[in-house]
Amino acid sequence: MLSVTEMVDLEITYCQPCGHQPRAVDMVNQLLSTYGMPLNKNLSIALKPADKGVFDVVVDGKLVFSKNKEGHFPTVDEIKKYIDPKLTMPLEVASK
Repeated sequence: MLSVTEMVDLEITYCQPCGHQPRAVDMVNQLLSTYGMPLNKNLSIALKPADKGVFDVVVDGKLVFSKNKEGHFPTVDEIKKYIDPKLTMPLEVASK
């Protein structure tokens, strides 16, 4: 039996005028396909359009990646390292 996992909030703020929306949507699609069900039920995702070249990723209220600070777009693996520990679903060990 799988244990209950807390909800994880993922927020991606992207520059709409810069054309970053497809990149944000692609990242979300890759993350959803990576985690599959039932883990996707524990992942709340928000895409927020902005401007000024922004592409920020926030996990549970904490900025974990900023394109403007890092100088490049995040990879899925860079974001997963913040989400993976929160979505871990350990199996319950049966007592003997």
